[in-house]
Amino acid sequence: MAANVASDSTRKVSRRSQAQRSGETRARILDATVRCVVEEGFQRTNLARIAARAGLSLGAIQHHFGGKAGVLAAVVERGFERLVQVVPRLPVESDATFLRVERLVRALWQQYALPESRAALEIVVQMRAEPDFRATAQRYLAGTRGAIDRMWMGYFWEEGASRHQHVRAQRMLFTTLNGLAVEATLMRAPPDVSADLEALSAGIVRMLGSQS
Repeated sequence: MAANVASDSTRKVSRRSQAQRSGETRARILDATVRCVVEEGFQRTNLARIAARAGLSLGAIQHHFGGKAGVLAAVVERGFERLVQVVPRLPVESDATFLRVERLVRALWQQYALPESRAALEIVVQMRAEPDFRATAQRYLAGTRGAIDRMWMGYFWEEGASRHQHVRAQRMLFTTLNGLAVEATLMRAPPDVSADLEALSAGIVRMLGSQS
């Protein structure tokens, strides 16, 4: 009986270890892909370069992701997942509307400035003409927009804005941040976007119909 219990425990540890190893390998591949896209550019990013940066074989990448398109889609997915996770970490307090909007804008911009977010944005732009990738990305981004909307409403639920105003404010927020992120990617020196973020915050407050 004791031998059977020990055997079951060993198998469980083995399974957990295998899952952990698999997760670590996937993370190494995704991290290497992000570095490759950011440092060498999308056009020079290929499986051989990713494998070299990750210290893994091409077979390992193909086993986990199937190919380059699978790796790139996973980078985009992880980038947007981490972007969505910013909102729940923000404190929900009875601060003035402008302070809460400004807090959200700056927290999201900090996430946009990270290499993985820059890589995800560049991949989406470069891969937009690939039918399989675009179909996968559109399905995922639709789910992401839904998650962002639910979290937005949880953060600004007490504002007296209409549904239409909330949707317009969200669109202003993300189209502006996307544009600033593209500009930052193209410029050698990161631009000072402080004034842009302040203007964006003020615009969102006006759109929500509150001057508090």
